[in-house]
Amino acid sequence: MKKLFASQIAHLSMKQPAYRKFVSELLEVLYKADVGSGDITTALLGNSARKMEAKITAKENGILTGVEEAVWFLTKHGVKVKALVKDGGKVKKGKVFLELSGSAKNILTVERVVLNLLQRMSGIATAAHHVAKKIGVRKFAATRKTPWGLLDSKAVVVGGGLPHRLNLADLILVKENHIRADKNCWQKIKTTKSFEIEADSEKLAIKIAEFFGKQKNLILLLDNFSPKQLKKLIPKLRKINPQITLEGSGGITPKHARKFLAAGVDYISMGYLTHSAKALDLSLKIESN
Repeated sequence: MKKLFASQIAHLSMKQPAYRKFVSELLEVLYKADVGSGDITTALLGNSARKMEAKITAKENGILTGVEEAVWFLTKHGVKVKALVKDGGKVKKGKVFLELSGSAKNILTVERVVLNLLQRMSGIATAAHHVAKKIGVRKFAATRKTPWGLLDSKAVVVGGGLPHRLNLADLILVKENHIRADKNCWQKIKTTKSFEIEADSEKLAIKIAEFFGKQKNLILLLDNFSPKQLKKLIPKLRKINPQITLEGSGGITPKHARKFLAAGVDYISMGYLTHSAKALDLSLKIESN
């Protein structure tokens, strides 16, 4: 599992072609949707080509994330950037972390996309950071309950979490609906790589563990079990296979995350981080002339 997660984390960088392509395509879609047929407000400026300077400032404390992507996007759209804080750095209210220079037109037309990117990623990273302080770094993972895909996964990682699957080709993960479609599909798995199967009952969890015996590449996702139920079940599973990896999931929030780890799972997954985390409040201001 450590090798799997390490590989996924390494993938979440603008230095990686596949990740860069994803970020480029997503941000361009957002940019084109925001600009529409043209920025009719910026067109009112007397000289929109005149060089201007701007600063992006934190309006609350948090963990900054999305700098690498924002710098790349701004540069692509003709705006020079000086980053004063790196991804993963702490920012305090009032802290300037990006200094921009370029034409008024270029800065104003990318403003909203850049702020949305930074606010969302930093908000998720900040939420993940708070969880990491409570239960430990790399003890929790993101899920694919996210509209911004790899960007959200990276934000969780920067905050101290794990990425989980980056896409459907990343890992075999047999979930409830796969079993509903074919109840025996999980028995067809034959691989030396890590694979994961979801179980929502003690009976199924034990059946899966017994079927694969002492295979060390099995990850069992225990979904919607209470901490009390897990404390009873986990010793039985580890007796069958001491090397099994156990993931807890299902409505877990920061308030009771520690209880799930205390019950004996190796890590937990939290959809909360990407579907409910609050955006970090940031602002972009053009310097007055």
